[in-house]
Amino acid sequence: MSASGHNAMKCPHCGSSCSTAKTRQVTALYREITLSCRNPDCLHVFLAEMNAIRTLRPSLIPAPDVNLHIAQTTTQPNPA
Repeated sequence: MSASGHNAMKCPHCGSSCSTAKTRQVTALYREITLSCRNPDCLHVFLAEMNAIRTLRPSLIPAPDVNLHIAQTTTQPNPA
């Protein structure tokens, strides 16, 4: 995840862009992300989370211990 990328998170206090200080994969479906505000007048550091919540296209090599709800969609998602 890049601070300048489309999915970058803004500081909840001042609204400035944040940079990713570190990430930690906790489980196959859950990741913690430490973010740091780039505003020198704020410098807030906080923890965010990323969760896999549903399947849009089933894996061709599914892990037996991963169980995600399959979303009901009418169109196929664009490949990443």
